[in-house]
Amino acid sequence: MTERLEAEGSRRGSNSKWDDKSDHDDVTKIYVNYSLSGIESIRFDYVKSGKPKDGPFRGQSYNTYTHTFEINHLKYEHLESVEGYYTEDTGIEALQFKTNLRISEPIGYHHDGCTKFILAVEGKKIIGFHGSSFALRVGSLGAYFTWDTPTIIKAVGGKVGTKWDDGVNQAGFTKIHVRSGQKGIQFIKLEYVDKDGNLTDGPIHGSIYRRGSPHVFEFKHDEEYLVSVEGYYEGDEECEVIQGLQFRTNIKTSELMGSNTGKKFKLTASGMKIVGFHGYAEKNLSSLGAYLTPLTPKKSECKGITDGSNVWNWDDGAFEGIRKVSVFFTALRIRCLMINYEDAGKVVKRSHGLNNNDHQEEKFVVDYPNEFITSVVGTMSSSSVMPLIFKTSKGRTSKKFGDYSFDDSVEFVLESKGCAIVGFHGWHNPVSGYMTALGGLNLSASKLQEQYSGVKLVGFDIFKHLFDILHSPSKSSELTNQLSNKLLIVGQENYSSSTQSQLLLVVSLI
Repeated sequence: MTERLEAEGSRRGSNSKWDDKSDHDDVTKIYVNYSLSGIESIRFDYVKSGKPKDGPFRGQSYNTYTHTFEINHLKYEHLESVEGYYTEDTGIEALQFKTNLRISEPIGYHHDGCTKFILAVEGKKIIGFHGSSFALRVGSLGAYFTWDTPTIIKAVGGKVGTKWDDGVNQAGFTKIHVRSGQKGIQFIKLEYVDKDGNLTDGPIHGSIYRRGSPHVFEFKHDEEYLVSVEGYYEGDEECEVIQGLQFRTNIKTSELMGSNTGKKFKLTASGMKIVGFHGYAEKNLSSLGAYLTPLTPKKSECKGITDGSNVWNWDDGAFEGIRKVSVFFTALRIRCLMINYEDAGKVVKRSHGLNNNDHQEEKFVVDYPNEFITSVVGTMSSSSVMPLIFKTSKGRTSKKFGDYSFDDSVEFVLESKGCAIVGFHGWHNPVSGYMTALGGLNLSASKLQEQYSGVKLVGFDIFKHLFDILHSPSKSSELTNQLSNKLLIVGQENYSSSTQSQLLLVVSLI
């Protein structure tokens, strides 16, 4: 059901109302023409029934700056809210748009005489706009909202038995119960927290009247979520039965519940989490499908000074990854932070603080998409943040950017287990440019587990080469050269000191 929020802004344009209507799937692009006097015109492009629909400019503009903000609905991004400022005389002065993944730059200018407004409905997305205009101004702005429809992965397996559907009312799963037997998975049962915060014991799908092997996968719903299910099924067409299931969260992976016989399947989608299940069941679990919604980055608390009239807030929102971080610092403080983000094949640059010539610059380059920043270690004092150290999914650690620590300095860590940092937010002093606080936006990254296991594989390779040298004396020269090359790679990869020590310890054991 569509919900309409009335337009916020000046009443001067009440005779020049416009309405883009609400019959769209998503907002895809926003154009804003603005000047020192305010927002002069605005245009929204949409997608409708899978096809692009370009909207007209609302208002008129002359000699303005233009800002565009694209929303990638193909990667499950949608517009969640609009924040703005207006006066009765001049209409809309400034706007800022927020999606489920990131936040636009502030567009326009506002002052103390402006009235702030927010267009947002919790749990819903914007699919259309309406408002008014007058002279060279956008007078007011309102929006249409609807529920974000989950993505459905159809049930894999047979269609024997009763069709069941647990829906999408789950805020998070807490336990998954599975019982396996000789003829496949006998039943599945889910425990979860609903959207009102109540613990709910879901129904059993399948049969409980036979002996089998019970399995329980338990996790913390406030920090863990399901990202995939792998399984196996076999049997005659339409009569197939699920043979085995394995669940993976953003933090850990369950055991294989049942057997790995038959055809393999996987329920997952990049950038999404599982919020519900459906399927068929009778004496056994015949099939299993899933509902998925986009992952929302988790914003960590800002560490440092976040209040006072002499500090300003900034928020980059979330991107696909980070390619480079540049830190500009003096002997006492970090002066400027510059980040190069990855956004659908494009590099988006964000800079915060004061970038002038009285500082030292250090850069830390990340091998995206094969590497992610996973944590930031820093210290905060009563006046600034300094120093900073960045760590990655490959075990690499940056230099320490800045050395000075004040007497009241306290160390902090920005990190979320199983997640990559895909954006930053913080506070800085607009006069001095000093960074006063820093926080991160964390998102589950499926490649992290693969990269950590890659370190184990290096260790395994070294053991294997040493074993071959001992048992193949005739090839010892060739194998020794291969081992030397492997150790050279370990040295060049710049793993963390603890990881590198563990790998090189292998050699000292012989």
